[in-house]
Amino acid sequence: MEIDYIDKIANIQNQIIMKRLLIFTVLCVSIMPLWAQAPMGNVAGVTYLKMKFVEGGSGVKRDSLIGIYNANVTNKNEYVLSHREYRHFYTANSTDYMIVEEYKDLASMEKANDMTTQLEEKAWPDKMKRKEFMDAMNAYFENWHGDGIFTTNTKLSKN
Repeated sequence: MEIDYIDKIANIQNQIIMKRLLIFTVLCVSIMPLWAQAPMGNVAGVTYLKMKFVEGGSGVKRDSLIGIYNANVTNKNEYVLSHREYRHFYTANSTDYMIVEEYKDLASMEKANDMTTQLEEKAWPDKMKRKEFMDAMNAYFENWHGDGIFTTNTKLSKN
């Protein structure tokens, strides 16, 4: 009699599991068309920085260092489809700085990161000179950053 009771409990538990799996499957199948309605476009990596004042530095010097870096690294990276840098404009506190890089997909974003390291090493083969350059460029930014990865909805975009 006790075995029958245990079997009944096991049977009820199995029925509950099967019902949950059925509900989950129905939900997944019903949601898939929603994903298809919003086709995924390229992937954008967004980095948020805060600029800071550098003693003896200037905006021209900062932009020159970033320009050198971009010419030697970013612009040569075949996985970066586009690169934009934005400064906060038109308020009393204009320290916000944003870099947006666009990639074909997440795999390309990962490949771009690897290629960035290779291009930095090629542009500044001497490790100490590379560190000096990076330190000089990074001195114009706080030791903080935020980032995010975004995708475009191609149906809602203007090219």
